[in-house]
Amino acid sequence: MTEQAYAKPIRLLHSLLALCMLSQIAIGELMDVPEVEDKPAVSVIEWIMPAYAHEGHHQAVPGAPVEATLGFEVHEILGLVIGGLLLIRIMLALTSLPGANWRQLVPWVFADGRKQLAGEIRVQMAGWKQAKLAPPEDGEAVARSVHGLILIAGIIMGMSGTILYFGWSQTAPQTAFIELVASTHELVVGVLEALLGAHVLAVILHQRMGHNILARIKPGG
Repeated sequence: MTEQAYAKPIRLLHSLLALCMLSQIAIGELMDVPEVEDKPAVSVIEWIMPAYAHEGHHQAVPGAPVEATLGFEVHEILGLVIGGLLLIRIMLALTSLPGANWRQLVPWVFADGRKQLAGEIRVQMAGWKQAKLAPPEDGEAVARSVHGLILIAGIIMGMSGTILYFGWSQTAPQTAFIELVASTHELVVGVLEALLGAHVLAVILHQRMGHNILARIKPGG
């Protein structure tokens, strides 16, 4: 299989989304969330993941309104920027640009894509047994599937974040629906962090093995 470079718009958008998403995750982990509660409560999610954005580090006073922090406001604005970038990516997915089409991002949906994925996974696993990664040209569908999953997670985060942007109350306790959306938002953040971590690790390993995969995705490539 021959390596296929990504189109210039995809390379530029990839860099912008990577920068914005990593910044957003960092801000979300560190910021305080303005929230009014009926009574102090500690959720299971807070015990397991106390740094997540919804729980934050803020100790809300029951019944008292809380002002938004700078981190929270930056998180909201950056979320809207990411939402706009995702909309552009969705539109590009409807084109035939190299590396842009949905058929390449979600190959498991199509029979030929599933066949290619299965073959590449077998090749990849054979390499893992030898403590090395297979060449990039033997993992095109796998790599682009990860891109697709990251994009899907980003879309879910964007949709849930938009609902929270308009529905989150800083003057009253949250409704059950908003709490559910916030929990979903947190869960997807965890999934996205795992996907991004695996993606970055794979890139580092490929680069160390001499597979210059960054050359075909960097904006000036």
